[in-house]
Amino acid sequence: MAAQITQTTLKPQIIPTNAGLRTFAAPPTALQEDIVPNDLFYIRNHWTDCPEIDQATYRMAVDGQVSTPLSLSYEDLKQLPQKRFQVTFECCGNSPVPDYWSKALRISTVMEGIKGHGIMGNAEWAGVSLRDVLEKAGVKDSAVEVMFEGADHGPDETVGDPPEVTYERSLPIAKAMHPDTLLAYEMNGEPLPLNHGFPLRLLVSGWYGMNSVKWLVGIHVLDHEFKGFYMTDRYITTNEPGSEVPYTYYTKMKVKSIITNPAPGEIVPASGYTLAGAAWSGEDQITKVEISTDAGATWSLVDTVRPRSDYSWNRWEHQWNPPGPGKYTLMCRATNDQGDTQPMEFPNKWAGRGYGNNMVFPHPVEVKDR
Repeated sequence: MAAQITQTTLKPQIIPTNAGLRTFAAPPTALQEDIVPNDLFYIRNHWTDCPEIDQATYRMAVDGQVSTPLSLSYEDLKQLPQKRFQVTFECCGNSPVPDYWSKALRISTVMEGIKGHGIMGNAEWAGVSLRDVLEKAGVKDSAVEVMFEGADHGPDETVGDPPEVTYERSLPIAKAMHPDTLLAYEMNGEPLPLNHGFPLRLLVSGWYGMNSVKWLVGIHVLDHEFKGFYMTDRYITTNEPGSEVPYTYYTKMKVKSIITNPAPGEIVPASGYTLAGAAWSGEDQITKVEISTDAGATWSLVDTVRPRSDYSWNRWEHQWNPPGPGKYTLMCRATNDQGDTQPMEFPNKWAGRGYGNNMVFPHPVEVKDR
């Protein structure tokens, strides 16, 4: 007997994007909302199992180049002044280069999961300013960087060395002391879900997601540049031979935009349709969003770009009246207040991996009479 289709089976689900089930993308419909709900927000873990930390016994160390080393409980942190605002997160490997992944991955279900741009999302976060904690500890003048230690560890995803590694990343002092760099304990009005770092995570507003260390257990103030595995062996790309700078390191998010409506596979009525999407640029402001309905041959400004909230994306809308039924290729591109516009091609072809890919992507649709 055929299985009955129920409302439960029709509910959107996060989409696995690698064979090890460490990364899951938000489904296209989740990106149509201003706030992506917790159960549909993308997940990026380096190991399959999440550290399970007892909130009652949790302690976070703050040490190194500080006057007063600290050992803070969850309740200690909750007593500090709370900050709450929206932040758009994006994985550095979101929107991978199709040619690279078609060669690197051989599993059809994985390929289905990475066709979109779902390893990103927007949420409202609450926590305490990292600066308040660092000032409580008293950062010494000798401080250069702050390193953040997660509770997650194990063999690296790539077979080989190192056999065991802890997820650790660092920030320059200036970014660590920015008032909007948070120690977050809440996501969309709820305690952090386990997959998003319960009970506490770093939240680096405006920077790519890998900088925001989850399951945070240690804050170490250093008098030198941190050269840990996940700073020097991952999340960097080699530049073209002869470049003055040999490597690209990924910090703040680049200017980028996506089309969310229509969703992939949705039929557009010939009578007209309100196109919609999102644009973001990390620490910078979006100044314009353009739309093309003819595969980039011509461009026009979208009708509406809504103001963003804090570090959130900007939602945009545009009324489209197709000239008739048929197949069309839609594109959108954004420009920020630094004058940066999304490129039409992958900006670092030499890199191999698709880190930081903010190119304009085609969005094929079909228009039919109804």
